[in-house]
Amino acid sequence: MIFFGHIGLTLLVVFALSSLIKEDADYRLVVAGAMLPDIIDKPIGHYLFYSTFENGRIFAHTIAFAVLLTGVCIYAERRRLLDGARFIALASVLHIIEDQMWNTKQTLFWPLLGWEFPKINLDNYFGNILNELIHDPSVYIPEITGFIIIFTFIWYFRLYRPENAAMFARTGKFISPVI
Repeated sequence: MIFFGHIGLTLLVVFALSSLIKEDADYRLVVAGAMLPDIIDKPIGHYLFYSTFENGRIFAHTIAFAVLLTGVCIYAERRRLLDGARFIALASVLHIIEDQMWNTKQTLFWPLLGWEFPKINLDNYFGNILNELIHDPSVYIPEITGFIIIFTFIWYFRLYRPENAAMFARTGKFISPVI
């Protein structure tokens, strides 16, 4: 997954879970957590330390990162540093699941299976992404689905209205529409 898939699918899963357990989520944190592994790993593995890693799925795509992040988020909530921090951890775990990291065990279980990450050819990275978006259903279907989910949230909760968008930006909550 690239962008819309991670955000849309994660929003939907967290929204369903939150509705089921009757707990309000801060969806700003959900969106941030949904992209956090890529926000961390892509710059490190693709640009800053390309010659070392040659991979955009490294540290933040591991179980070790998920456990560490969960611990930090629990600490932040208990100390009342960030209410709802657990949603960052949950969304980051969902990102790892959405990326099907179990197919890359060396990364998922790092450092238990060794200190190295698999190297991938990142020459023409954006060209390959574009090609996959056009030709690979395992890439374009989640992206289209995620886009539709995001659009549905925007439409249903009327986030196109400035007052609703401002409320979401301030609180991270969706305002139920008056029908």
